[in-house]
Amino acid sequence: MTPAEVAVLAALHPDHTLTATQIRHASTLTGWRTRNALAQLESRGLIIPSNPRGRWRITPRGRSTLLTKGKRFA
Repeated sequence: MTPAEVAVLAALHPDHTLTATQIRHASTLTGWRTRNALAQLESRGLIIPSNPRGRWRITPRGRSTLLTKGKRFA
């Protein structure tokens, strides 16, 4: 897991539903790094798209991953 992915999970934790722009601002990542992290996290089932369209939400698996692997980046 990359630091960018941890930052995205932290922005969505505990139960935020945010747009990519809101995640970018909360995590202080570039637009490219945010989009890349979102794609990687979604492919692993750690986040899911949410309604309304264009928003993201952390999954229970993403929460447990953040709690275990996120400590390395704290």
